[in-house]
Amino acid sequence: MYKLTAEGEKYLKEGLPEKNLIKKLAQMPLTMQELKTMAGSQIAVSWAKKNGWIEINAGALELTELGRKAIGMETSIENGLREIGRIGSTSEPVLAVLAARSLAEETRERTAFSEKEIAQLTPEIITSRAWERIPFRPYDVNAPAPVIHPGKKQMYRAFLDDVKRELTSMGFTEMEGPMVELSFFNMDALFMPQDHPARGVHGAYFVKEPQYGTVKKYDSIVKNVKKAHMEGMAGGKGWGGQFSEKESARLVLRSQGTAISARTMMGKVKVPGAYFSVARCFRPDKVDATHLTEFNQLEGIMLNPDVNLRSLLGLLKEFATKITGTDKVRFRPAYFPFTEPSVQGMFWHEGLKKWIEIMPAGIFRPELTAPLGINVPVMAWGFGVDRLFMIKENIADMRDLFTHDLKLLRDAKVL
Repeated sequence: MYKLTAEGEKYLKEGLPEKNLIKKLAQMPLTMQELKTMAGSQIAVSWAKKNGWIEINAGALELTELGRKAIGMETSIENGLREIGRIGSTSEPVLAVLAARSLAEETRERTAFSEKEIAQLTPEIITSRAWERIPFRPYDVNAPAPVIHPGKKQMYRAFLDDVKRELTSMGFTEMEGPMVELSFFNMDALFMPQDHPARGVHGAYFVKEPQYGTVKKYDSIVKNVKKAHMEGMAGGKGWGGQFSEKESARLVLRSQGTAISARTMMGKVKVPGAYFSVARCFRPDKVDATHLTEFNQLEGIMLNPDVNLRSLLGLLKEFATKITGTDKVRFRPAYFPFTEPSVQGMFWHEGLKKWIEIMPAGIFRPELTAPLGINVPVMAWGFGVDRLFMIKENIADMRDLFTHDLKLLRDAKVL
């Protein structure tokens, strides 16, 4: 059943605004300027023009031949308003237009019981003992019911929470760190040379004000890192060149979750131990179906004297397959400044019909861990967790993860 909205009731009583407009035009000409002072003129002009009743020439409204004929005729919309007001229904095409214009809305009513049968048990039926003389209606699972949109977590937010629970259940401890980060932790402590291309304006967002933080309270660690860069450490030869502590103090928006791993390893960590974070990161990237300028990175490290590359690949494949439900995973050799050996994990995306890079990983170089006081192998990875969710739900466009589209959000299944 359908009923008229307040606006629909008004139009039924006073007439459609587009119909009233053409009646007025038949009596006197009107300009667009004059229409601005009339209530509902925008709706009237829009629908009159859509129906082909008027034309606009040099800022003035003119009736068409079709518009002149329409003055003395009842339109399907007018008929639909009258039928809904009288019997609660009209033809499907007209219902669609009325609903789109918010002139009519669906209404569903269900009664608990009548003198013929009981549809729902209530305290009144029990206390009156009506159930003794009135039969129960058979339960119909196909009976119409109102559409309800319950409150629920945003689909991607729910997925991230599930990922956190899964890692915590596997014995991982969550790490935390600031989004506005020192270049020291975001780059230097990760054994990224200060002349590396990723440290330019095309690889990171630099904070305009204030431009610099302070690294003084990390003085001993900064000295160790500087030595690793300039002279070498833990068997490495370093990068040589220059190392500026002022550059280390430069503030950036965190471009990689690995900065949190560096901060964590600098503190008190357990060996063996496993840590993770879901870090919001920022990079000046070109926005498309698989890239955004801000994204979530699932960062993880595992400190253990007995781990190796095979341990890392097995862990990555098991975890990612469990999260996404797909076993179409492959690894290929890769290069990252702070891991050796390094791999790039790739997943097949059915919607995009291509392999996409998701899991850069490797074993931290001793030149990274030694200056931070770590003397055991550390497996490390930084998943593009946004892309993991795209694989899991077969989403072709990453922008849909952060959409404001209410229909998409309402239709999303509860994860």
